[in-house]
Amino acid sequence: MSTFSDIADGYKRLQRGTPDYGLIYTCNAGWMDLGHMSPYSKDPHVGAQNLWKQMSAGGPDARLSFWYDYPPAFKAAGYPSHVLKAMKEDKIARIPDGARGFKVTFKMSQPVTGGVVKSFLVRHRLPEPRIKSVALAIFLIMSLEFEEHQIGLELPLVNWLSKKLRDKPYDSGYSQEDLVSNLIGFYVGIGQITRQAAIQACRPVSREAAERIWHSRGAVGQNKNKTFQPDLSADTGFDDPVKKMCMDECAGQARAFPMLFQTIQPAAYSKDFVMLWN
Repeated sequence: MSTFSDIADGYKRLQRGTPDYGLIYTCNAGWMDLGHMSPYSKDPHVGAQNLWKQMSAGGPDARLSFWYDYPPAFKAAGYPSHVLKAMKEDKIARIPDGARGFKVTFKMSQPVTGGVVKSFLVRHRLPEPRIKSVALAIFLIMSLEFEEHQIGLELPLVNWLSKKLRDKPYDSGYSQEDLVSNLIGFYVGIGQITRQAAIQACRPVSREAAERIWHSRGAVGQNKNKTFQPDLSADTGFDDPVKKMCMDECAGQARAFPMLFQTIQPAAYSKDFVMLWN
């Protein structure tokens, strides 16, 4: 969740060439959280770049550490009885069609509020386009899981404490900029585009324009967005009292989410990957 002060931080870092934290507004992607957009982390299980490293490296057959009879996670994925039986006997995880795979663990969290961590079974030796599709599917699943986790924290007691400490309610879940920023960061993390080029493609407006949009449209945490498509409904034009005319920093822009962030389609669940029963 971003606050108004994050706008100043975002534009300062953008100007310094270190856009790794803060909030900016862009013509083609709306609000962008530069921290959410960052795919890098020292934790090997955090960040799109580390997810891609795991996916690219592959690994040995994933083994099941324990077993419950016909666990719901496997049944929900449509496993036939003979594959369930084989897994129960040899403790080697399988895709529903019986193929083996390797284990990938991914985590999304914050220092104070915690987060979510899950492991997935990914089919061995997929061609690169399909690996990217699976990586994106896992990334989207985890992004939504994390936002649901944040929504779960928007409880009366948490809101009361937040109002006492920050003079505003806790409104982090599905904040307007979160999922879109995550998606852009995924494309940076897998090496499709550099962070600077991604920001440039989205066309940032000035800090002054971003602050005007915040004041006219409200805080990003109050404007929920449960999709990976940006809300581009904000009016970026304003009346300039000096030039005595309407100015718009997004004039001439497509005002559409760049197609380069929509080139990979997420893989269908249970075809090349499933969630492991942890």
